[in-house]
Amino acid sequence: MFDSVSIWIWAIVVLDLVVAVVAICALRYVSGLLFGVDSRNELAEKDNLAFGLTLAGGAGAVALVLAAATAGDPAIDFAEELGVVALYAVLGLVLLKVGMLINDWVVFNEFSLKDAINGGNAAAGTAQAANLIAIGVLVNAAIGYSEGDLATAVATVVIVFLLAQIVLLGVTRLRGLIYAKRNEGAKWQAAIDGGNTALGVRYAGHLIGTALAVSAAGGMIVYLVPPDAGMVALYAALLGLAVVLAGVLLLLSMLAQRAILHGIDVVEEVDVQANIGVAAIEAAVFIGVGLVMHAVIG
Repeated sequence: MFDSVSIWIWAIVVLDLVVAVVAICALRYVSGLLFGVDSRNELAEKDNLAFGLTLAGGAGAVALVLAAATAGDPAIDFAEELGVVALYAVLGLVLLKVGMLINDWVVFNEFSLKDAINGGNAAAGTAQAANLIAIGVLVNAAIGYSEGDLATAVATVVIVFLLAQIVLLGVTRLRGLIYAKRNEGAKWQAAIDGGNTALGVRYAGHLIGTALAVSAAGGMIVYLVPPDAGMVALYAALLGLAVVLAGVLLLLSMLAQRAILHGIDVVEEVDVQANIGVAAIEAAVFIGVGLVMHAVIG
């Protein structure tokens, strides 16, 4: 039979689940603030696939943040547990908004990602959804290995989020360089703006796979950085290790893709013909390698 302790734990579990579901559902109603549009009009009237993909990515990201916030030992009372989970829910939404602004203004700097999504560009919607999910993965990891009081933990999450933006920006610029090399100097962002959804799918896999791989960096830092090294050295090491892991992911993924897609001209199929099937295989390899790296390293 249930004793008082088990009843308390189950009560906390129910509370966490309720808060998590409410937060995910609330995303639908605060999407106007996050995405700058009327979600009902975009989904029901315009049948905007690009917006639907973006909203789905946001919902997944919120779930990832709350999964980390509700993990671990329960708080000593309902008020404290509710406060912590609610704080991380709000923090997650704020970081998603900031991440979208960075994606719109800095990462995709050659066209308006927001306007492309509002115009129904599925390639742009896929790219934005991937960015949100990658943020969710990284924030999830940051919450998991942050230590100290709540204020210190929140500060750690914010700093890790900002460092992660550097890595995600690097992945995006790298995709542009690879595309230009393969296509006689053509612009990758112009191809996304032009609606090549296959490129968006490949990019989504690369971005999410990178997030999975580098999210394991926090678990390695304790073995690489002396305890008295200081916070600046700690975060510098974290960024450096994240860059190394992103490079390892790219190398391993490209080797695996060559084996799996042997005899298939991926440049012709994805870059020229916009073959989503081939792009999905490339994306799956990136994510698969990222998952394995996360499991092995983390």
